[in-house]
Amino acid sequence: MRYGFPALLLALSPCLVVTTADAADDNLSSVSAINDALLNKKTELQDAQTKTQTQKDAYQVKQEALRQLEKKANELSQQLKAAKVALDKSYDSMLTSPDTDISSVKAEYQQAWAKVKANQTARLNAQQALDEQKTTLEQQQQHVELLTRAVNELNIEKRQARAQRLQRELSQTHEQKISFTNRCSNTMTIAQCAEQTKELGLQKAVNQYQQWLLSNATESKLIKQHADNASLNIHLLKHRMLKSGFNNNNQYQSVILAKLEARPDDVVACQLLSLNKSDCVDPQKAAQKQKNKEVAWVSLTVHSNKYHDHIKVDDVNYGSTPIDIMLPVGKHEITVTKEGYHDFTKTVNIRSNYTFRAVLKEQANILKAGHKFADSLKGGVKAPEMITMIRGEYLIGEHASHKISLDHAFALGATPVTVGQFATFINQTNYQTDAELKHLCIAVHDTEITPISDSYWRNPGFKQTATHPVTCVSQNDAKAYAAWLSKQTGFTYRLPTPNEWEIAARSGSQSDYPWGDDFGADNANTGWSGSQWSNKSTSPVKSFDANNLGFYDVIGNVWEWTNDERGMARGGAWSFSPSAAKADNHLFIAPDTAANYVGFRVVREIHK
Repeated sequence: MRYGFPALLLALSPCLVVTTADAADDNLSSVSAINDALLNKKTELQDAQTKTQTQKDAYQVKQEALRQLEKKANELSQQLKAAKVALDKSYDSMLTSPDTDISSVKAEYQQAWAKVKANQTARLNAQQALDEQKTTLEQQQQHVELLTRAVNELNIEKRQARAQRLQRELSQTHEQKISFTNRCSNTMTIAQCAEQTKELGLQKAVNQYQQWLLSNATESKLIKQHADNASLNIHLLKHRMLKSGFNNNNQYQSVILAKLEARPDDVVACQLLSLNKSDCVDPQKAAQKQKNKEVAWVSLTVHSNKYHDHIKVDDVNYGSTPIDIMLPVGKHEITVTKEGYHDFTKTVNIRSNYTFRAVLKEQANILKAGHKFADSLKGGVKAPEMITMIRGEYLIGEHASHKISLDHAFALGATPVTVGQFATFINQTNYQTDAELKHLCIAVHDTEITPISDSYWRNPGFKQTATHPVTCVSQNDAKAYAAWLSKQTGFTYRLPTPNEWEIAARSGSQSDYPWGDDFGADNANTGWSGSQWSNKSTSPVKSFDANNLGFYDVIGNVWEWTNDERGMARGGAWSFSPSAAKADNHLFIAPDTAANYVGFRVVREIHK
C-alpha cells in the first residue's frame, strides 16, 4: 500500500491525542502533554528548517551548474561554427588541390560537434536535476509550513489549556473552619458584638479562601502578580457557627465553618495569566467543545475495480489505486479515471477513517477503429489529434499479401507533426535539433542527395507555415518530441513500429494506395504527382483526402520516421517518385540525419 504526501508528513511528525475524559479529568496532564508535543514539534521544525536550507543550497548549486553549462553552450556553438567554416574552406581548396589532406580539419569539426552534443545532453540532465531539486525543495518547504502551523496551533492549545486549568482551579468549592477574635466597642450590645464578629470572621474566611485558591493554583507565582486586577467573585454558600462568646480576655470569639465557592468570569483566568481574552472560554462550553471535537486528520483508503487507473482528490494527483491518503476532516472530491472507462467522481464528507470504492464502467465502443481524440497539454494546448487502431489481424507487405496479428491497440497521429506543434515543444524546452547542432539538413536536388548549409526545421529550404509538416528533424529529435508529449500528458507517446505505421496507412486497404493501385494525378504530394507542391515543397497537412479511417498524408508529403533503430521511414515524400510512396515501401536514413523530406507522426499507447 502506498501513502500520499500528507500521510508521510504525519508519519514523520508525532502528534498529540487527548481523550475527552483525560482533558476533563486531568487538565494538568493535558497542559503537560501539550508541552511535550510542543517540544517535539519545535525540534522537528528546527530539523526541517535545517534540511530546507540544505535543499536551498543544493538548488543553488544545481542552478549555477546549469548556468555554467548554458554559458559553455554558447562557447561551443561558436567553436562549431568556426570549425564548420574551416571545413568548408578545406573542401573548397580540394577543388584546386585534390590531394589536400583535410582529415585534421574534419576531425576538429567532428570533435566540436561531439562537444556540442555532449553539452546538450549535460544541459538536459542538469535541467532535469534542477527540476527534481526544485520539487524536493518545495516539498520540504511545505513540510516546514505544516510544522510551523502545528507549532502555532499547539501554542494556542497550550494557552487555552492553561486558562481552562486555572478556571477549574479557581472554581473549586471549599469548606473551611475560621476562628476570629474581636475586641468590641464598649457601646455595643452583646448581639451587636456577636454580629460584627461573625461578619469579620466571614470576611476572613473569604480572604483565606482566595489566598488558598491562588496558592494552590498550578501557576501560583504568576497569577499572584496580577491578582489585584481580577475579581474571583467569591460566594458564601453556607456557614455554621461552631462556637461564639467572650474569652478570658474579654474578647469576643467566633469559630465558623464556612462553605465558599468562586465564580470568576471567563476572562479572569486570562487576566491572571496575562493572556489574550480570546484564549479564555467557559469551562462547561470548553468541555462540550472538547467532547464534540473530531480528529484533525483521517485516513482515506481508495479502491477501484480496475488496475492502472488514476486517482485525484481535490484535483491533486495521487497515482493509481489502491492507496491510503491522510486528509483533514471535511468534504473532499474524489475522482477515479481510466482510459476507456467513464470517470467516477463523488464528493464525500469525511468525519473519520473512510474507505472509498470506485466502480468504473467501460465506455461503449471506445476502442472502435477510427475513434479520434486529442490529449491536453499544460497551458490548455491540445496534443496532436490521434486515431485509434484496434487489435486484430491485418494484411501488410507487397500487394497486402502478408497477414499479421496485432496483439494491442494503439492510436496514431491523424497527420504528421506540424511545424506549429513542434514549435510548442521547442519553445517550452529550448531543445536543439541535430540539424541545428550540425548546421546541416540534407535535400534531394535533381535526384541527388544535397546538403543545405544552415538549414533546419524553421528554414528547410522552402517556404512553409505552421500547418506544414515539420522536416529537418532526425529520428533522435522525433523521439525527444514524443518523450516531451509523454511527460506533458501522463500517457506514453513514441514513434510507430513499421507494422503499426503500415496498418494505419492502409486502414484496411489492400491496394498500393488508399484509392487504388494506380497513382493517378493530384491525389497526393509526391514528386511528379501533378500537385502544386510537387518537387517544390511540402504541402499543408490535410491538403488531400484522408484514407478510410481519417489518416491524412500517409502517401507522400514527407517520409515519416518509425522506431526502427536502423532509421526506417515510411510513406514517400514531395521530392520522391509516386512509386516510392506505396504503402509497403520504406527508406533507410541514419537516425541522426535530418532531411527536408523527412518528418514524423507519433503513436500513443493504449492499455486495455
